[in-house]
Amino acid sequence: MVRGRDLSDFERGFIVGARMAGASVTRTAQLVGVSIGTVAKVTSAFRVTGKTSVSRVGNCGRQRTLNDRDARALVQFVKKNRSATLAQVTQNLNAGRNHTVSARTVRRQLHREGYYKEVEGQKALGRGQDGTQCCGPEDGPKETEPEPAPVGDGSAFILKGL
Repeated sequence: MVRGRDLSDFERGFIVGARMAGASVTRTAQLVGVSIGTVAKVTSAFRVTGKTSVSRVGNCGRQRTLNDRDARALVQFVKKNRSATLAQVTQNLNAGRNHTVSARTVRRQLHREGYYKEVEGQKALGRGQDGTQCCGPEDGPKETEPEPAPVGDGSAFILKGL
């Protein structure tokens, strides 16, 4: 009897077939060369799922905080309230849950769903506070017309779908 190895599909099928043919758990374990506990686990798994093979896809790593239902509710809320801030979206999601979810988790889930944030009032790249160009081919500041003042305080998020 070898410990700590995975059973092949043939061995799993052999265990299920022997048990269905009427062999005892002990006799089946002796025939295959596994423990009685292994025979019991394979047999009960077959009764529950109806399959002899075990799919291990998706069982590794940490479980996601938001399940599929929460993700759908999140997307539905964002579709209805396009101009909601991240804090509002997070507060709405946490309203009906026992465990709270951080704003970072909400942002990651929205990114997975194809929604991205756009910070309202964000300055153009390469411009200083006064609207003059601060990075460019010349070292000194270049005189340009200042950009119009942004709307809002710059903390709101506009969530957009692709």
